[in-house]
Amino acid sequence: MASNASAGSLNVILDVAIAYEDEPIFRYSKAQKLLGLMYRLICVICTESSIDLQYGNDVDTRLIIFDRGVNDQHQNARVKGSQHHHSFGDLQTLACNDRAWQRVCSLESEPAETLLQDFLRIRGGSSDKTMRSNQIEIERLPGGLAIHQSSPQDSWQESPFHYHSSIAVGGTFDHLHVGHKLLLTMTALVLDPMSSHGACLTIGITGDEILKNKNFREELEDFPERQLAVQGFLLGILGLFSLSHVLDTTRHVESTSPHGREVHNTLKSGLTIKYVEIFDPCGPTITDDLITALVLSAETRGGGQVVNDKRREKGWSALEVFEVDVLDAGEAYGDSRNQTEDKFQSKISSTDIRRRIHEKTRHNV
Repeated sequence: MASNASAGSLNVILDVAIAYEDEPIFRYSKAQKLLGLMYRLICVICTESSIDLQYGNDVDTRLIIFDRGVNDQHQNARVKGSQHHHSFGDLQTLACNDRAWQRVCSLESEPAETLLQDFLRIRGGSSDKTMRSNQIEIERLPGGLAIHQSSPQDSWQESPFHYHSSIAVGGTFDHLHVGHKLLLTMTALVLDPMSSHGACLTIGITGDEILKNKNFREELEDFPERQLAVQGFLLGILGLFSLSHVLDTTRHVESTSPHGREVHNTLKSGLTIKYVEIFDPCGPTITDDLITALVLSAETRGGGQVVNDKRREKGWSALEVFEVDVLDAGEAYGDSRNQTEDKFQSKISSTDIRRRIHEKTRHNV
């Protein structure tokens, strides 16, 4: 199910909600591969339609996973801490959200129609083209062929998954793009849904000073801009996980550690999000012994080893490390794509975005 709404300077905000109903137990690897594939697909579609997903913010796209179940028995199992609980939300939470969606899109298929009708019933609307109560337009799209294939039993095998109540992730987060969004979404999914009170997400954001040698430095966003972009995205997806994941207070904290500026969000659920300016690859992971997990991209997996080596030197427990695949929209074109063609979505990187901003600025001078 997808929906969009206009929002300020952005042309469109696109929330894509994916029903997770194959297995009752959350599997990290499966989720991150699914979301990565969907982001690549969106990049390709936008490229073919001349929609700039990265620069110009024609579309601000956000992917979430939700639990299809809506019955009371299922909800009670989650509250009691069943091993089948998920960190992401459910259809009830999605439908009851107060987002100002203008359109809800659904596929023309029996399962999709059932899902749509459940969504409308919970939201209190009807199946009319326009829901008069909140002016949401319903659009049904051709679904094409659907292929259901049973996977080998061990195809998604992975180590037993453990949720964490204190998690860290780091990055430059310059000109927030879909690679950043995948990384932040998977970080949120590692959060233990049963321990919101006292739970903490720590976001290390590279400090301005150590970025001065970056390519196209003049187009780099400063720390406050990058922090607000990460905050806006995180609060956007967390609000679809839980109705209580809404901002309560924001504090600018005077750091007492080797790090720079800090901004703390406290949500009504009790979850704290810390945005910390960092000046080295380790950041708070070697100054905060309460952190138990680290989420990083596959290209920086060596950083996880460095962090854990330093933690062991301090006598601390090693962090559980979760990897997220690096996104490259060009992969989705396969061998038939002209590899020399410079399509603006082929590289998902902040450097490429800054390059295009630089070239556009120079052209307009």
